[in-house]
Amino acid sequence: MLVKNIMVTDAVIAHVDDAVGDVLEKMRSASLRMVPVIDQNRHVVGVISTHTILEKTVPNYIVSGDLNQISYAPDLGILRKQYDVIACEKASEIMDPKPLTVGEEESLLSVAAAMITYTKHEYAVVIDAQHHLLGVVSAGDILDRLKLTEQGGDDA
Repeated sequence: MLVKNIMVTDAVIAHVDDAVGDVLEKMRSASLRMVPVIDQNRHVVGVISTHTILEKTVPNYIVSGDLNQISYAPDLGILRKQYDVIACEKASEIMDPKPLTVGEEESLLSVAAAMITYTKHEYAVVIDAQHHLLGVVSAGDILDRLKLTEQGGDDA
């Protein structure tokens, strides 16, 4: 089966100049953990995920282990302060500029293999030869298709 047969074509997107806080609200409203970021020509230039936002929200000194006792740190206050800073930044400033991109004619098997080896976000952005967004396919989409075939659905 090919990616074009299961990809979501009406993908929720972010634009490069959208505020990160607005992008997160858009993601929450649609129950998404990732959105492609596109430029004015509809070229995919990156992705923002909940992981990307959280990664920018947790201070570097916490991640690096420089603080010996983080159990005593006022965690929500620290996270809120960091989030308030990045919420106003443009999507282009925190996005992952190298998402997993695939073509619509690729097999689900090759995309599943790429998801396992390439990315930690469990998705692939489907693009055409000019890097225009065509859709998105997630690991969940592939697993849902497996469940459908298990129940006697299409397995082409």
